Amino acid sequence: MPSNKPSFTTEEFIDDANNYALGLPQIVSLRQLLPDEDETAKLPMRHATFTLSEEAIAALAELSELTGESKSKLIRTLIKRATQSVQIDLARLKPTTSKKD
Repeated sequence: MPSNKPSFTTEEFIDDANNYALGLPQIVSLRQLLPDEDETAKLPMRHATFTLSEEAIAALAELSELTGESKSKLIRTLIKRATQSVQIDLARLKPTTSKKD
């Protein structure tokens, strides 16, 4: 059965696995970007070490399997959304000052 998927060599796939690890895949990831994702906003990544409960690890693994996204990307997305939410909340709490002469 013919496939619409692009063909590539084993070497190209392995090279792209390295690109994928850097967040710059050319072959491996062919999914459409979500509206809040920006192709140009890919910054260099650094490894981070932190501790999660077994429950959090299981939930993250399940979410990753359901969405097809890596656990790291899910964490970055959740952090971004939480940060945006906090910024919105802080903006609402800022007192509005009006100058009275």
